[in-house]
Amino acid sequence: MQKESGKRYCVYARVSTEEQAEKDLSIPFQLERCRYHAQGKGGEVVKEFVDAGESARTDKRPEFQKMIDAARNKEFDVILVHKFDRFARNDYDFVVYEKLLEDLGIVVESVSEPGDASTPAGYIGRRMMQVISTWYSKNLAIEVKKGMYKKVENGGWPKKAPFGYLNKHDKNSAWVEVDPERGPVVTQAFEAMATDGWTLSEWTEQAYALGYRSRNGLKIGKSAWGDIFHNRFYLGETWIKKGDVPIKGVHPPLVKEDIFTKVQEILRQHDKHKQRTHRHKYLLRGLVYSEDAGSPCWAETHIEKKASYYRSRAKSNGSNVFYNARDIEQQLPDYIHKVAITEEQRQEMRKELAKMFEDEAATNEELKQAEARLSKLEKMEKNLQQLAIEEEISFADFKEHRTRIESERARLNVTVDAIKQRQHLVKADFEIALDLATKLNFFYEKGGFDERRLLCEVIFKRINVKDGKIASVDLNAPFRLIASKASGSGTVVYGGAEGIRTPDLLLARLKNFILYLQLY
Repeated sequence: MQKESGKRYCVYARVSTEEQAEKDLSIPFQLERCRYHAQGKGGEVVKEFVDAGESARTDKRPEFQKMIDAARNKEFDVILVHKFDRFARNDYDFVVYEKLLEDLGIVVESVSEPGDASTPAGYIGRRMMQVISTWYSKNLAIEVKKGMYKKVENGGWPKKAPFGYLNKHDKNSAWVEVDPERGPVVTQAFEAMATDGWTLSEWTEQAYALGYRSRNGLKIGKSAWGDIFHNRFYLGETWIKKGDVPIKGVHPPLVKEDIFTKVQEILRQHDKHKQRTHRHKYLLRGLVYSEDAGSPCWAETHIEKKASYYRSRAKSNGSNVFYNARDIEQQLPDYIHKVAITEEQRQEMRKELAKMFEDEAATNEELKQAEARLSKLEKMEKNLQQLAIEEEISFADFKEHRTRIESERARLNVTVDAIKQRQHLVKADFEIALDLATKLNFFYEKGGFDERRLLCEVIFKRINVKDGKIASVDLNAPFRLIASKASGSGTVVYGGAEGIRTPDLLLARLKNFILYLQLY
């Protein structure tokens, strides 16, 4: 094993709830393997992050986000995982975070799945493992869902039983039965509501006075009573998700149909069962960075204040910094405009980019070395054939050497094809980006929230905010290069490797978006 003395390693371990019983996925097992690997390479483990009971289908994992914050602060050089699916099982998350870390000069390594992603073969291998992991995750979710639907079709309930019922199970099956203590409470509550026509607020106080308590012995709140009075489970019905047509369950009902209907009429009259407060759709979720606090921002809604904010994760002078979401987002069109280019600029840039890609192809050392080696192998094969003809070597030696040459040639041809394909894809990315940049203002104006959000994810790497204003923006490649040619782009931050590709998924969706808006 090659020594990499001096490297600082961060170990990330994760196990989902359903995986916790598997010995070879346990947290101690993962940590031990990663520590041993880092030690064997002469490095030092300086950070460890553990998410227990967290799914990798989302990036909303507490320790994972702490690790990403630490990466932004350059606290380590390598993130070490037992397997890549510990890092992420979502295609989009894997690509986005791997790119983010690559920009920071941080590598993600797997103990069980070695390979250098900077080489074409390693890149393809890692993507294959990622695709397999994503397929496994989605297939598992489908199989679990099938089991849940089957259970509901048979009258079962695969979730926590509502208030008034208890979950029961034995070695062979699981079921729901009436809670002898709280079941009657539900029945009495419906009858009282149907008879006296309480408002939810009035009934909440009345129920507390009558001694009705939650499973934890606490007061049952107004929203909880609202959920109880609207829950058709108490009619003996069951379903798998909200919006499904209910079917007859096997659990005993606690409420009669006529009483349940009467309660619904009373609640509608009082208009007290309101839908959830509409939450602001955050256009820049995950992109806002607070320069005041020196940290990324969370997106959150204060329901009572009816306001939405981007809140700094770190504190400044002992408190978090809040930025009004609408105020920040209203400033965005100015920065969209600064990235936009004219058709004339687009044609000029296409010429410059064509020259740039030609120069890059001419100076690509990996490609040059591979092609030079292929040329040498061709000469070696001719010499080998001549030696065989002149009987300078035996036929067995000829076959052995020719097999080695053919094997190396095949490997090098794969490398050459991968490099050229990679160059082609990067060039295609720029073509799409240039086309998009000429129509940015139109797209942003005509697009709905989802389209605008997509544009922001593709164009912006980070939105830097200070004193309630957008101070500057960091752009994703290739828009850094495009913005440098756009007029009025003085506040845009440039730099970095221009060859980094925009995530394939976003580009594919943008192609459809462009076609859609051209027909609008």
